[in-house]
Amino acid sequence: MREINRQLFHVVLGVLLLLILFNFGRSKTIYFLSTILFVGLLLINLVVRGIRVPIATWFVETFERKHAPLPGYGSAWYVVGLLLSCLLIHDINYLASAVAVFAFGDAASTIFGRRGRLLLPYNKKKTLEGTLGFVLFSLPCFFFVGWAAVPLALFAAFVESFPLGIDDNLSIPLACSVFFYLI
Repeated sequence: MREINRQLFHVVLGVLLLLILFNFGRSKTIYFLSTILFVGLLLINLVVRGIRVPIATWFVETFERKHAPLPGYGSAWYVVGLLLSCLLIHDINYLASAVAVFAFGDAASTIFGRRGRLLLPYNKKKTLEGTLGFVLFSLPCFFFVGWAAVPLALFAAFVESFPLGIDDNLSIPLACSVFFYLI
């Protein structure tokens, strides 16, 4: 159940970020994410030091993976990944696509991948079903970038499925940023 909560949080934050992006612009989105990151890191610091902060404790218990290296680890990387995308991608439609791919594709890959049976030949920890879910749920970014959505979804899904050794909350936004830099 915790993993489903995490993925729902991914989607909700992604939708919220898209609303902020289109209503207030890229700069305000960067300010918003920077504020979230700063407050989040302060709360993580308090929790690590043994100070009980009810909202932080609830957040960690509801959304964080049980074996995370630190409380708030995944959430911090999620916000860092989104912030990097905002800093590296200047075109608002490209940025919206990157946010949509990250929010919807990554959530779908986890949800479908956990139920998948066909392991990928290059990564036995990932499934074909998860990768296909990533691609399928990334395609709505078509509304922002047209047919570029197809290679973007395929490229980001490949990066997510490849065993890079870094958190996919960082690798997926960076992959989207590289993709838009190259086109």
